[in-house]
Amino acid sequence: MVEQKAKSTVTPELLDRLRMQVRSNPQTATEVIDQLKAPDAAEVINDLPLEDAALTISMLPVEEAVALFNEPSLERRHEILAKFELERAAAILSEMSSDERADVVRRLEMKYREQVLPLLPESVQNEIKFLLQFPPTTAGGIMSTEFIRIGPDISVSEALNHIRAVSKRRLHFYSIYVLDEDGSLLGALSVRDLLVANPHSSIKQVMRRYPISVNCMDDQELVARKLAKYNLLAVPVVDDKGRVLGYVTVDDALDVLVEEHTEDVQKMGGMEALDEPYMTTPLFSLIRKRAGWLVVLFLSEMLTATAMGYFEDEIAKAVVLALFVPLIISSGGNSGSQAATLIIRALALGEVTLRDWWVVMRREIFSGLTLGTILGSIGFLRVAMWSVFTDVYGPHWLFIGVTIFLSLIGVVLWGTLSGSMLPFILKKLGFDPATSSAPFVATLVDVTGIVIYFTVAAFVLSGKLL
Repeated sequence: MVEQKAKSTVTPELLDRLRMQVRSNPQTATEVIDQLKAPDAAEVINDLPLEDAALTISMLPVEEAVALFNEPSLERRHEILAKFELERAAAILSEMSSDERADVVRRLEMKYREQVLPLLPESVQNEIKFLLQFPPTTAGGIMSTEFIRIGPDISVSEALNHIRAVSKRRLHFYSIYVLDEDGSLLGALSVRDLLVANPHSSIKQVMRRYPISVNCMDDQELVARKLAKYNLLAVPVVDDKGRVLGYVTVDDALDVLVEEHTEDVQKMGGMEALDEPYMTTPLFSLIRKRAGWLVVLFLSEMLTATAMGYFEDEIAKAVVLALFVPLIISSGGNSGSQAATLIIRALALGEVTLRDWWVVMRREIFSGLTLGTILGSIGFLRVAMWSVFTDVYGPHWLFIGVTIFLSLIGVVLWGTLSGSMLPFILKKLGFDPATSSAPFVATLVDVTGIVIYFTVAAFVLSGKLL
């Protein structure tokens, strides 16, 4: 990351006023941004149209522009960069941190990328090509390559002198990694470890052996969980031979967790995950990502009508049964959505794994039976109480109440089992468990709930209403 000059932190109220000022008069953007730290300035620029955002950043000194482009919260970074002259874009890319630079270059259109990359120093070009070979959602895809490496045989004093010599090129470092001649990870040190150690001791005497590391192809969510689990500020990224390629920092992990959580929430809402923030997503793209799942869910719900049609004779003989259809299917959908949400989140946090499916099923069978009994009892009491004051349920109210009671047990049990097992099935098949979203589970349970309800009714009310 590039160091930026010290600026005062603004209050949310002042930031809102500054954003309104820039919105109403974009010409003042540069003056406003000069008062802000990079994260706050990024928020202001995000409110501007693309042309105004690019014009504003183009008027900033390269150092301040780099600080802004190093902010992941700055939206449309690749689009803004593509508005600059090639020399300006190359100057910014050259000074950016390696991980953020790779992220921006990865999103550039191929034509612009091919024009700007030759203008970068050869070492930067090679670094970009190296990072782009990793998928963007892996440890290699989000790592920084600017780390301090030392050998095991030098003294603590020599290590400190080395750090002073290279610190101007690596302004932010979390750990110093001890490597052998092949680049394999032997140990790690913090600056504090070096400061409190005897200056004449060798590095191999004071280093922390067997540090936690991640493979370059590990999923970014796994990396974030490992940083959180071991309370690390950074974790080294190694290849299959144990050679250090870079490191992932805790701020990168926070970005990953926010991104993954946002994607899961959107999928659980019954839509495709957005590639950009809501306000910058093109309207047509927003509609397209929502329409697909809505059509699938709508077609699935048509099966409910088909199921209702199959039991048309039963409904004609006992119209009163239709009164409870919304009650039955909503209870099953709600219980399924609850179970799906709990299991999806537990899988995401690593609280359960695929091996735990049987334990989860046993717990959900008991939960489903208990919850179904609770709701069924309330449903039965509702029928019984209404029968005291009205004749709407006729002389067979007791059997109708028993039908509601048994149906709710069956539907809620089926809902909890469906909601809890679908995420396991999807994960086993290699899909994102969040795809078994609450609307999808609710739709599935709606159809089967109708079948369960009228099957129970046909059994209980046979020879009475049916």
